[in-house]
Amino acid sequence: MPAEETPTLKANIKPPVLVKLTKDGLLFLLDERCEFVDLIEHLKGLLFGETEAAFEGTKVKVAVDYGNRELDSGEVRDLLDVFLQKDNFVLVEWGSNTETRRTWAQTRKHLPKQNIFKGTVRAGQRLVFDGDVVVIGDVNPGGEVVASGDVYVFGKLAGVAHSGATGNRQTIIAAADFSPMQLRIASIVSRAPEENGKYLRTFMEFAYLRDDGMAVDKLKYLHWAGYQPTVPVATEEEAL
Repeated sequence: MPAEETPTLKANIKPPVLVKLTKDGLLFLLDERCEFVDLIEHLKGLLFGETEAAFEGTKVKVAVDYGNRELDSGEVRDLLDVFLQKDNFVLVEWGSNTETRRTWAQTRKHLPKQNIFKGTVRAGQRLVFDGDVVVIGDVNPGGEVVASGDVYVFGKLAGVAHSGATGNRQTIIAAADFSPMQLRIASIVSRAPEENGKYLRTFMEFAYLRDDGMAVDKLKYLHWAGYQPTVPVATEEEAL
């Protein structure tokens, strides 16, 4: 994409489940307006569907905030049961207007819009988003994903990814299978890491900017790089 091009960014709807990374663990924000049955299905798809791998691993503290939703005893039981099925989840807070949510909100006054695309980004296809975007699927060679916020790929990133398209240098590009043709953060462009003249294929990596240019590291070091990413989650397909 030419350096002088300014993408036309499009808005997307707010998903029914948002997952926020806090300094202590994970915060689940549940939409208080959607139907409870739909909420449960979204949550199950998130934790046990295609994105399950993102929530596996070592023990993690989890806070759940369901806003002003009124839950009866059966709904509380059903909702709790979904979270308790994750062996590595340690539920530390549950309710409406939780302390975790208030603390998180104070540190994130201006939240990026949340977007999701479910499917494969094929060669010649260019998707543009306003805010953060999660691609649940692959970005094939010749495909391109552009966002004003962070770019997350729950699949293979083999095409082009551009985060911070409106100039935000604090954004990141992350992928489960990391072998991009090209990376761009704000106006800084970099090619994929190479080894012996060939593109290096790595797993669970993210790209970010340092004072000396673009760097790539393991996702487990995300906090060490100084980032507090927001992870949008939903199951609708939002193709732009």
